Formats: sequence, C-alpha cells, structure tokens
Amino acid sequence: MLPATRHRALLQHLANSGQAGILELAAALGVSDDTIRRDLKHLEAQGLLIRSHGGAVLADMHALPRTARDAVLPDVKDALGRAVADAIPPGASLMLDAGSTLLAVARALRGPHRVVTHSLDVAQALSARPEITLVLAGGEWDARQRLFRGPATVDTVRRYRVDLAILGACALHPRHGLTATEAGDAEVKRAMLACSDAHWLATDHLKFDTLAPHAVAPLDDFTRLFCDQPFKTELPASLTQTALDTTGEPTQ
Repeated sequence: MLPATRHRALLQHLANSGQAGILELAAALGVSDDTIRRDLKHLEAQGLLIRSHGGAVLADMHALPRTARDAVLPDVKDALGRAVADAIPPGASLMLDAGSTLLAVARALRGPHRVVTHSLDVAQALSARPEITLVLAGGEWDARQRLFRGPATVDTVRRYRVDLAILGACALHPRHGLTATEAGDAEVKRAMLACSDAHWLATDHLKFDTLAPHAVAPLDDFTRLFCDQPFKTELPASLTQTALDTTGEPTQ
C-alpha cells in the first residue's frame, strides 16, 4: 500500500472511531506497528491528528485550514458530491458554498447551470466547463479557507436570485442549527440563503452535534440534508435526510 493511500485509510479509521491505538490501526491497515508510528508522526506534523500514549485522536476539524481538511474522509466527500449533483434539477441556478464537500459537488455537477460561488476552488473546478455560467463573488481573500468574504462578496451574491443554495457545514447542531467558524463566511452563507428559493445542506458526520461561534440558520430553514451517516437526533418535519449506504449510494 502506498504511503498516501495508507494515510487516507488511517485518517478514515480515526474519523469513524474518533481515536484508535497503534495495534488496532496496524491490524486494520495490515502493516507493522513501526509503520503506524511513522505515519502518526507524519500526520501529526501536518496537524491532522494528535498522538496520544499508544495511539492517536483526530484533530479538531475547526482548527484546520481548508487544504488540510481535504485529507479527511475524501472518499465520503466524493460520494456526497455525486449524490448531491445527481439530485439537482436540470438547469437549476445555484449558490455553491465553499469547502471540500462542495468542491466534490462542483466536480460532479452536470450542466447547464448558472453557479454563484465565493470559493476559488469551486470556481476553478467549473471554469473550463462551457455548459456552466459561472459567477465568482470576489472580495476579501481568506487564504486559510480559500474563499472570498466581506462587503464586496456579499454585495455580489445579493445581485442574483437562484433556485437552490447548497451549503456545507462547519458545525451542525440539532438545537442551534448551522454555525460557522468565521464571521465573514457566516455572512456570505446567510446572503446565499436569502437569495435562493430552496436550501440544501451537504456534510459528513464529523460535523454532527458540534457548534461554531457564528450562527447561520436553524435546521428548519433547509429542505434536504445529505450526509454519510444518519443524523440521529430528530430533525424538523420539513427536512428530508439523504444518508449514504455502505456502498456510498444515497438512501432516504
């Protein structure tokens, strides 16, 4: 197994279990204890996990830059991206949020669509697609999250009315709804919701039952939730949950 593949599998295991010991990881990946120790040291240096006595725990996702978060659950995010893209009505106009899950949506998107986004990565993924009418809402550049924010970004978003806004989640809580780690990102998210007729969420289970400092919207503002595992808390009646099954296919 190549080191990069092994690192992804190790992070996937930690994402599923929260923490794991060296012996458990070695058995799961079919490698030696020494190999796991080297891998843990390498991944800790990247800020992706925290080594503990005899094992490791996954790092706080809120504290990681966007590029580091890309290494966590990449296959899950790709599957979520395909599920969301398959559900989008043909020809719908869209607001696409920033983040690795929404980047997966953009890569799986089949046009024609008009797409408004404040994510440079989403815009780059769609920039060579002739069937996509692309609007990049520029403004103040946030290098850590790889998105634009601020008054100019919000003003651009507000100039458009679209059929559907699809947001990712920094944190998702049954009582407090969707929250964001940065005030500027939360402001853009709220503007996207205000300018769209329907609202969807796409996120992985690591964001469940967590809180970030800046409020975006309650759960009953959304009509669909796409996730890799069922959200176990009771959801608003207006919110339809689509969770992936063990093969990565969506189930209601």
